[in-house]
Amino acid sequence: MILYIVRHSDAVPSGTPGIPEDGRPLTDKGIRKIREVARGLRTINVEPELILTSPLPRARETAAVLAEVLSGPVPVIVTEALSPMCSRPELYRELKAQRKLESLMIVGHQPSLGEIAAEIAWGSAGNYIELKKGGACALELVKLDPVPSGTMLWLLTPAIMRQLGS
Repeated sequence: MILYIVRHSDAVPSGTPGIPEDGRPLTDKGIRKIREVARGLRTINVEPELILTSPLPRARETAAVLAEVLSGPVPVIVTEALSPMCSRPELYRELKAQRKLESLMIVGHQPSLGEIAAEIAWGSAGNYIELKKGGACALELVKLDPVPSGTMLWLLTPAIMRQLGS
């Protein structure tokens, strides 16, 4: 299975009056940027069969744009396993449930996404990968039990993906 990991795009700043931390949506600029990122991902033939996303608005909105712009409508499933305070074992159970897929995308938050990528690629979440907002990486999973492991295929900044899509 190929696992694509994408961090949500630019959201309303933390601490904005009247908007709770867990309710922050994408900004107009964030929506525009993730559309450009999605076009870049489409250019390099990223074709997930399913997108799993955090329930927070900024991640759900990012996943919706990706699902729309990538290779046709991609189903999106919201899962608590990608919420900021969730544990990696909960997400790994979700990955195992999707083991028949050839490609899967997850959309969520730092630092957990970086920890997930590091644990899969290098066996330790301690040296996590820093994904910028709208950044992505791809991993080829070679096993799912007891903890997923695999190989890092690529890691791209949002600026590179936007360039690819232009």
